[in-house]
Amino acid sequence: MNQTFQINTLHRGKYMLCFFLLLFTIGGISSYIPLDEIYKIIIVLLTIPAILYIAVKVSQRPSIWTLTPESLTVAFSEQVSVYPIIEIDHLRSLTRSGGNLYVIYMRKEKPTRYWRNKLFQADDDNLLMHEALLQSNIEYFKF
Repeated sequence: MNQTFQINTLHRGKYMLCFFLLLFTIGGISSYIPLDEIYKIIIVLLTIPAILYIAVKVSQRPSIWTLTPESLTVAFSEQVSVYPIIEIDHLRSLTRSGGNLYVIYMRKEKPTRYWRNKLFQADDDNLLMHEALLQSNIEYFKF
C-alpha cells in the first residue's frame, strides 16, 4: 500500500546563508545611521522576524515522501531519492525549534538528512507520516 505525504522541507545551507547575509547586511546598514548604539541594536533586533521570514521563503524546498512496503521515496521538484526498506538501518526524527531533522541511516552508506520546516508554513503531513513510519518495517525513533 502506497502512502504519500507532503512535507515542508527547506534547503538548510541556503537558509543559513540567507539568514546571516541579511542579518549582517542590516547590521552594516544600521552602523551608518547617526543614532546611539542602543537604538541601532534595537533596529537590528526588530528586523529579525522579517529576516527569518525572507530566509524561510527563499530556501523552501517542499517534498513528497512516499512509503511503500519496498521503499521510502523522497521527491523534490528537481530530484528524487529512493531508499529501499531493506537497506535502511533506521530513521530518526529529531525535534528542533523550527521543525524536525529527519535522518535516514543506511546500512552501507552515510546518513541522509532532511530539514522539515514549520515556520511560516501551512500544516503538512508530518503527524500522518509519523504514524505510518511507526506501522512500517522501518526502525523509527522520534526524539
